[in-house]
Amino acid sequence: MTWTKLAPRWNPQLAALHARELERGHRNRATLAVARKLVTYLLAVDKSRQPFHLRMPPEVPTQKTA
Repeated sequence: MTWTKLAPRWNPQLAALHARELERGHRNRATLAVARKLVTYLLAVDKSRQPFHLRMPPEVPTQKTA
């Protein structure tokens, strides 16, 4: 297996990207979208010379209905 097929299992952001592309109906396009995002991550890490840290968006509190 390649990194682009394994990455969505470990990174929730890549998993969401992969799922969105799969909904459009093309498995290869989903894999390529993940590969492009991984390259973007690698270039950003190389440019900043800082280790990669996964940033998660803040959670939105859910409202309970009575």
